[in-house]
Amino acid sequence: MSFRQTTVAGLPAISLREPELEAIVVPSVGLRITHLRRPRGREWLWRNDQIPLSVPDPGRSYVEGADFGGWDECFPTVAPSPLPGAPAGTPPLPDHGELWSASWRSSVSEHPDGTTLSGTATGRLLPYELQRDVTVAREEPALRLRYRLRHTGDTPFRWIWSSHPLLNVQPGSVLELPTVHQVRVDHVHGRTDLARNDIVSWPAALGGEADRFRFPDDGGWAVKCFGDVGQSGRMTLTDPRRDERLTLQVRAAEVPQVGIWINCRGWAPPGRAPYYNLGLEPCIGAPDRLADAVEEWDLGQTLAPGEERLWEVEVRLE
Repeated sequence: MSFRQTTVAGLPAISLREPELEAIVVPSVGLRITHLRRPRGREWLWRNDQIPLSVPDPGRSYVEGADFGGWDECFPTVAPSPLPGAPAGTPPLPDHGELWSASWRSSVSEHPDGTTLSGTATGRLLPYELQRDVTVAREEPALRLRYRLRHTGDTPFRWIWSSHPLLNVQPGSVLELPTVHQVRVDHVHGRTDLARNDIVSWPAALGGEADRFRFPDDGGWAVKCFGDVGQSGRMTLTDPRRDERLTLQVRAAEVPQVGIWINCRGWAPPGRAPYYNLGLEPCIGAPDRLADAVEEWDLGQTLAPGEERLWEVEVRLE
């Protein structure tokens, strides 16, 4: 059997394990992936040692109470946002969207290509159903995530989606985005040379080399920026100490943007020590706040009644 029941921080979890890769998912925490690794390899997903993993409370701030680390999904916004075009008095969309605190229905299946955990969540403020299938491949070190978004109501609505993997990086880790050449800044902490809405070269403007960004020892700053993922659809993070590499692969026609959250101990919620991590986030639409994506950046999406959208993200550990 290539899956088994386990626990993470005392919560029921499911381990999907094939010879080349293991992923562990906690269904009660927004179907969050908490572990991603090769046998005897490094753990790629960052874990917050200041916020214990727990069943989320949708009425609580994400960054103060649910920023556990791992990989979850943000929809239909990332930052808290009013719903564009909604009548006065409509509740705002919550921090990091609805899916991290949703009750997902899930099931596991084995098949010739690997083992799949399929989960489905429905909207609270908007009429949608989102399905995410997480497959650990049988014969290669690959994790494939397939998404299906379906409108279940009778009125169009605006949306953006972002994957939200927080990755475990150290000084010297190397980030390469071969077909990203410039980025637009959304958030800045601890730097005066960058400001929101600046359009700057990648990676030079952030202190990178000609074609790569190498994480500094302790920069004391954090930046969230977005770029068009480009023709290759590829994003690569390398740990030169372990000689291990994680690659994200998308089709640019399906997932056209990537959000890059570089936190070199430059940000944490009030009262907590600043973090050191990387959010490498293939996304549809930008920036983080849906209202800004619609009104400022012109990258907000529209879903019509009955419409479906399909997309995929592949992760390879090499």
